[in-house]
Amino acid sequence: MLKDIIYSTIANKCPQCHQTNVFITNNAFDLKRFDKMNVTCDCCGLKYEKEPGYYQGAMYVSYALMVGWFVITWAADSFIIYSETWQYLTFVISTIILFMPLTFRISRLLWINFFVKYDKSKMTCDKQIA
Repeated sequence: MLKDIIYSTIANKCPQCHQTNVFITNNAFDLKRFDKMNVTCDCCGLKYEKEPGYYQGAMYVSYALMVGWFVITWAADSFIIYSETWQYLTFVISTIILFMPLTFRISRLLWINFFVKYDKSKMTCDKQIA
Protein backbone atom coordinates (compact mmCIF):
# COMPACT_ATOMS: atom_id res chain seq x y z
CA MET A 1 0.00 0.00 0.00
CA LEU A 2 2.75 2.47 0.92
CA LYS A 3 4.70 1.48 -2.19
CA ASP A 4 1.62 2.32 -4.30
CA ILE A 5 1.42 5.80 -2.75
CA ILE A 6 5.14 6.40 -3.24
CA TYR A 7 5.03 5.19 -6.85
CA SER A 8 1.98 7.30 -7.72
CA THR A 9 3.50 10.40 -6.10
CA ILE A 10 6.98 10.13 -7.58
CA ALA A 11 5.88 8.98 -11.04
CA ASN A 12 2.96 11.47 -11.32
CA LYS A 13 0.50 8.63 -11.98
CA CYS A 14 -3.21 8.20 -11.32
CA PRO A 15 -3.57 6.87 -7.77
CA GLN A 16 -6.34 4.46 -8.77
CA CYS A 17 -4.88 2.73 -11.86
CA HIS A 18 -1.23 3.94 -12.11
CA GLN A 19 -1.62 4.35 -15.88
CA THR A 20 -1.86 8.04 -16.85
CA ASN A 21 -0.32 11.24 -15.52
CA VAL A 22 -2.17 13.44 -13.04
CA PHE A 23 -0.28 16.57 -14.09
CA ILE A 24 -0.07 17.49 -17.77
CA THR A 25 3.73 17.66 -17.75
CA ASN A 26 6.18 15.52 -15.82
CA ASN A 27 8.56 18.45 -15.41
CA ALA A 28 7.78 20.25 -12.15
CA PHE A 29 10.04 23.12 -13.20
CA ASP A 30 8.11 23.92 -16.39
CA LEU A 31 6.91 27.13 -14.75
CA LYS A 32 4.19 27.81 -17.32
CA ARG A 33 2.48 24.46 -16.79
CA PHE A 34 3.71 22.98 -13.48
CA ASP A 35 0.29 23.43 -11.86
CA LYS A 36 -1.90 22.22 -14.75
CA MET A 37 -3.69 18.96 -14.00
CA ASN A 38 -5.67 16.64 -16.23
CA VAL A 39 -9.37 16.70 -15.40
CA THR A 40 -9.83 12.93 -15.39
CA CYS A 41 -7.79 9.78 -15.87
CA ASP A 42 -7.95 8.54 -19.46
CA CYS A 43 -7.90 4.91 -18.32
CA CYS A 44 -10.09 4.51 -15.25
CA GLY A 45 -12.08 7.74 -15.49
CA LEU A 46 -11.13 8.98 -12.00
CA LYS A 47 -12.01 12.64 -11.61
CA TYR A 48 -8.96 14.29 -10.05
CA GLU A 49 -10.76 17.24 -8.48
CA LYS A 50 -13.67 15.78 -6.55
CA GLU A 51 -15.22 19.13 -5.62
CA PRO A 52 -14.30 22.81 -5.65
CA GLY A 53 -11.58 23.44 -3.10
CA TYR A 54 -10.66 19.75 -2.90
CA TYR A 55 -6.94 20.49 -2.84
CA GLN A 56 -7.07 23.04 -0.02
CA GLY A 57 -6.10 20.18 2.25
CA ALA A 58 -2.91 19.78 0.22
CA MET A 59 -1.78 23.06 1.78
CA TYR A 60 -1.47 21.22 5.10
CA VAL A 61 0.64 18.55 3.42
CA SER A 62 2.81 21.25 1.86
CA TYR A 63 3.15 22.94 5.25
CA ALA A 64 4.22 19.64 6.84
CA LEU A 65 6.82 19.09 4.10
CA MET A 66 8.24 22.56 4.63
CA VAL A 67 8.32 22.17 8.42
CA GLY A 68 10.16 18.89 7.92
CA TRP A 69 12.67 20.60 5.62
CA PHE A 70 13.14 23.40 8.15
CA VAL A 71 13.74 20.96 11.03
CA ILE A 72 16.21 18.85 9.04
CA THR A 73 18.21 21.87 7.86
CA TRP A 74 18.10 23.45 11.32
CA ALA A 75 19.43 20.27 12.92
CA ALA A 76 22.17 19.95 10.30
CA ASP A 77 23.14 23.58 10.78
CA SER A 78 23.00 23.51 14.56
CA PHE A 79 24.95 20.31 15.09
CA ILE A 80 27.18 19.93 12.03
CA ILE A 81 27.61 23.09 9.93
CA TYR A 82 27.45 25.97 12.44
CA SER A 83 26.75 28.73 9.89
CA GLU A 84 25.72 32.28 10.71
CA THR A 85 22.01 32.93 11.16
CA TRP A 86 21.74 35.06 8.02
CA GLN A 87 23.46 32.34 5.96
CA TYR A 88 21.10 29.69 7.28
CA LEU A 89 18.00 31.79 6.65
CA THR A 90 19.19 32.68 3.16
CA PHE A 91 19.71 29.00 2.39
CA VAL A 92 16.35 27.88 3.78
CA ILE A 93 14.30 30.63 2.15
CA SER A 94 16.00 30.21 -1.22
CA THR A 95 15.54 26.43 -1.24
CA ILE A 96 11.89 26.76 -0.25
CA ILE A 97 11.31 29.19 -3.13
CA LEU A 98 13.34 27.07 -5.55
CA PHE A 99 11.49 23.85 -4.74
CA MET A 100 8.01 25.41 -4.48
CA PRO A 101 6.75 23.89 -7.78
CA LEU A 102 7.95 20.45 -6.71
CA THR A 103 6.40 20.81 -3.25
CA PHE A 104 3.12 21.96 -4.83
CA ARG A 105 2.92 18.84 -6.99
CA ILE A 106 4.03 16.38 -4.31
CA SER A 107 1.53 17.75 -1.80
CA ARG A 108 -1.35 17.46 -4.29
CA LEU A 109 -0.35 13.96 -5.29
CA LEU A 110 -0.06 12.88 -1.65
CA TRP A 111 -3.42 14.48 -0.86
CA ILE A 112 -5.28 12.59 -3.58
CA ASN A 113 -3.47 9.39 -2.57
CA PHE A 114 -4.87 9.77 0.97
CA PHE A 115 -8.40 9.34 -0.41
CA VAL A 116 -8.00 7.17 -3.52
CA LYS A 117 -6.45 3.73 -3.22
CA TYR A 118 -4.77 1.71 -5.95
CA ASP A 119 -7.08 -0.89 -7.50
CA LYS A 120 -5.52 -3.20 -10.06
CA SER A 121 -8.96 -4.07 -11.43
CA LYS A 122 -9.41 -0.43 -12.55
CA MET A 123 -6.62 -0.77 -15.12
CA THR A 124 -8.76 -0.54 -18.24
CA CYS A 125 -6.19 0.76 -20.73
CA ASP A 126 -4.66 -1.49 -23.35
CA LYS A 127 -1.18 -1.30 -21.83
CA GLN A 128 -1.02 -2.45 -18.23
CA ILE A 129 2.02 -2.43 -16.02
CA ALA A 130 3.16 -5.73 -14.58
